[in-house]
Amino acid sequence: MTRDLGKTQSDWAVYLPALSGFYTKQLQKYVDKPEEHRCPPGFEHGLEGLDFMRPEDSYFFYPWGLYSAGHAELDLTKCDDREGMVHQRDTNRTMILGDSGGFQIATGVLKMDWSNALDPNDPAREAVCAKILRWLEHTADWAMTLDIPAFAATGHFAKKTGLTRFEDTLDISEHNLKYFLTHRKIGATKFLNVLSGSDERESKLWYDRVKVYSDPKHVEPIYGEGKTLEGYAFAGINMRNMYCALSRLLDLIDDGLVEGKDWIHFLGTGKLNWACHLTSIQRQLRKHHNPNITVSFDAASPFVNVAYGQTY
Repeated sequence: MTRDLGKTQSDWAVYLPALSGFYTKQLQKYVDKPEEHRCPPGFEHGLEGLDFMRPEDSYFFYPWGLYSAGHAELDLTKCDDREGMVHQRDTNRTMILGDSGGFQIATGVLKMDWSNALDPNDPAREAVCAKILRWLEHTADWAMTLDIPAFAATGHFAKKTGLTRFEDTLDISEHNLKYFLTHRKIGATKFLNVLSGSDERESKLWYDRVKVYSDPKHVEPIYGEGKTLEGYAFAGINMRNMYCALSRLLDLIDDGLVEGKDWIHFLGTGKLNWACHLTSIQRQLRKHHNPNITVSFDAASPFVNVAYGQTY
């Protein structure tokens, strides 16, 4: 009998395993041609049982996960067949948060033409936005807008991108935000407004620039009804520095931007003490501001441990 780990969640902040693209693709190869793969004795459900998003006939069921465009098959004519764990899941019983891949763009894993990226009408940048937007809508229940992390304008990353100022990364991120709002399909997925920055000053500047896209009074007259962003993703310093995290949460509360926003995600956060901190935050937000809000966090630790031979 499959053990349902989701039933033990109660009112804790939700951990999202950041799924490995290698894991999902290799698993699908076994599902398609099990006769070509060796399955160790004692695996009564076969290797197919390693799909933990299956409620039955799996070794355990865990209904939440994060999947990044930076590791995925973005071709919509191929992804359903190549990554069945993500695309053929029971969407009524599972939830996937789609990461837009901004980190992978900044590090060069996902290619982007930086030559005119600061131009609000740059067709190359818009082509990247369009591909990722459609993949997110096809794949995810919740998804992140496409930000360019502030570190893309620092050190050896700046040599690759040609960006020299924090404001450059914020400008491109806002261009992408406007593209998503203009072209999103209402109801296809719900979007999180990414709040980033590398230090306290940048965190506040970023927030003040993008908060309007979570306000229907600003969004709907320009982009249309139903286009307002539905939640938040805390990135950069906001997901590792509690002072900045709490400062941005207080800003959201003071600006009246928590009510009706049902998901807040902390990117790349997998430390046990933060799981406790975020649980306390979720409980207080539910008690005082929005009873339907969920706070989540993610890490790729299960898959990284396997890659380094620390877990079988």
